[in-house]
Amino acid sequence: MAVGEGGASPGVLPLDDLAAAIERFTGSPRVDRTSDALADELTQLRHLIDHLEVRFSQTAAEFAQTNAWEDWGSVSPIQWIRYECKMGGGAAADRVCVGEQLARLPLSSQALADGQIGFAHLAVLARTAEALTSSDTAKGFDEQLVLNEAKTLSVGRLWRFCHHVRHAADPKGFAAGEADAVERRRLQLSPCEDGSLLVDGWLDSAGGAALRTALEPLARPTGAEDDRCRERRLADALVELATHTLDAGLVPQRAGQRPHLQVTTTLETLRGLAGSPAGELEFSLPISATTVQRLACDSTITRVVLGSQSVVIDVGRAKRVVAGTTRRAVDARDGHCQWPRCDRPPSWSAAHHVVHWTRGGTTNLSNLVLLCHRHHWLAHEGGWQLVRTDDGRLLTIPPEPGRFPSMRTPGDITAA
Repeated sequence: MAVGEGGASPGVLPLDDLAAAIERFTGSPRVDRTSDALADELTQLRHLIDHLEVRFSQTAAEFAQTNAWEDWGSVSPIQWIRYECKMGGGAAADRVCVGEQLARLPLSSQALADGQIGFAHLAVLARTAEALTSSDTAKGFDEQLVLNEAKTLSVGRLWRFCHHVRHAADPKGFAAGEADAVERRRLQLSPCEDGSLLVDGWLDSAGGAALRTALEPLARPTGAEDDRCRERRLADALVELATHTLDAGLVPQRAGQRPHLQVTTTLETLRGLAGSPAGELEFSLPISATTVQRLACDSTITRVVLGSQSVVIDVGRAKRVVAGTTRRAVDARDGHCQWPRCDRPPSWSAAHHVVHWTRGGTTNLSNLVLLCHRHHWLAHEGGWQLVRTDDGRLLTIPPEPGRFPSMRTPGDITAA
């Protein structure tokens, strides 16, 4: 397919011819092909797309120099391209940058035309050239040096290499870029109608590394039966990190009190009786009795008596469900979360009542067991059952019929 041939008038890109050729190609019947033929088609298609990406980038850069985007009410040419061309903001910015830097990248442009690098490599080269040529302190951009690496490195590794190049050529500018990135940090928490929370944000490189370093160990699969996807495990890890931070008192006090989850519930809800209202949780819509019971397993309870008009008649003293001495004994005995194949430490675990105290379960060693946040959730909202065997072992029974129960190995957990 030769782009540029056709009957268009001089100076006009024959887009109609290109569109017709693409339609003929995509509309052709697909036949069974060998894996080698499929591989050849993939690489050829990608090479053609890269050529079109370069032309798109040139046009985008030319468009950015006009004021046409202002006529549409856009705040920038990148915003216009993002919406009108249905692209992400980063992708639009990359293409404008490539178009603007092409004149400084003759060797790289030829390498793309020869199929030695892809458009994604060219975008990294353009970003690096832009950063170094716009700095007053940089030593300049060595295109050949970076291009040699681009021919052998993946796009991700090329980014890392270019960061080293930028730092070597312009350490002051590199540090200033890091400072600018910190200023661009953002985190948006958007409550949804169903009570869930939409989390969206952006972190600089160092901030992102700190978050990943904290989350990755918590996001590891907890065993062979852990079928959560990586995204779910990371989300659970973030919740676990927040819960531990609150439980450990690592957040500054507010109004003389340590920040904590505060649940308001009726006794009927706590007992899980039919017809009872849902529990109330700050920053959330009403929560189920099952969640209330989980939070009440290892918590501080304050009794509040209300009159017929919801007027407070009496407020009792706050009382810890699992007293400090009992909790320390459970920590010493169990040593970690007692779910099979889990080793979360006591500081990351709650004291779970095997038989909940609202159903007559006692708050003593024989009825308490350490469970981490993930497995405590499974024991309540997840529908799993925990049963203490006659010899003191803990049996975990899954909610799905047919799944084989798991238990701690003999001697891992003993009855008090």
